[in-house]
Amino acid sequence: MIKQVFKSFPDNKPISGLCIVEDITKCPTGYNPISKTHDQDSDADLHMQSWKESVFIGRKISRYLCLSKTEGISDYIVVNINIINEKECPPDGYCLIPRTIDSDQKAWRKRQLCYKLTRKSQATYAITDIILLSRSKKAPDGFNLVGDLNGLTLCYKTSPQSPDNMPLPSLTYGLTPTPPSTENIPKSNGSLSSLPSLESSANALSHDYDRLMSLKPTRPAPKLPPTYSSSNYSTLNSYQGLEGIPFVLNQNISMENKSIFKDIPEIKIKTAEDLDLEYNYSFEQERQV
Repeated sequence: MIKQVFKSFPDNKPISGLCIVEDITKCPTGYNPISKTHDQDSDADLHMQSWKESVFIGRKISRYLCLSKTEGISDYIVVNINIINEKECPPDGYCLIPRTIDSDQKAWRKRQLCYKLTRKSQATYAITDIILLSRSKKAPDGFNLVGDLNGLTLCYKTSPQSPDNMPLPSLTYGLTPTPPSTENIPKSNGSLSSLPSLESSANALSHDYDRLMSLKPTRPAPKLPPTYSSSNYSTLNSYQGLEGIPFVLNQNISMENKSIFKDIPEIKIKTAEDLDLEYNYSFEQERQV
């Protein structure tokens, strides 16, 4: 139940890698395939293949987009996605996915996908989610529309990032302590007087400290300090009410009072041979019965 709740929370981690696979079961480690469309929950196959083509080849050709938030180029994240024609060159700074990563086949047929990577420390925003729509041509709330990709509509979501090199906002106050002002202030009688200096304040604090250190307690300390037991399930220590009580045995069970042990029979020590004899004897008795 708790795992399902956590899965329902939005994941704002940036996408760091994209790839295309022909077999959805061969998605690389660290990647997650987009197997279903967001609006119709139908197959998210990106390869447009006619019935005649599949009969001629003898097998169904499929293409599935996979994304990762842990793999890819170190310290780089995806910040933009674009769709271009098959023979069109990607824009400057964009990466193209030309072939499938599992079967090394041509990835696209008519339209192809390219994406832009930026160093994480320099990015102000990043793509955090990608969806495919089978019927709708409008991006859902919170998503940006990219366009048609071989019959499916591609959309992505962005989230603002905090670059490591972004300068911190300046403080409206100084970090260096300033001494109290020595400007003259009016007295109640109208005359002027200055505030006490730092030196006089320090001397007053030192005098109070010496006076506190000279004080002595009026009662002696207890012989046994109180003990307490702590628990891992509470933040407050609890007392048991037995602090300071010495632990002694009852006089009636002390070893000096031997009268209470007179009715206790003496225990005879038996060897292994004695035990074997008793066992054989009892066994013979049972057989005779």
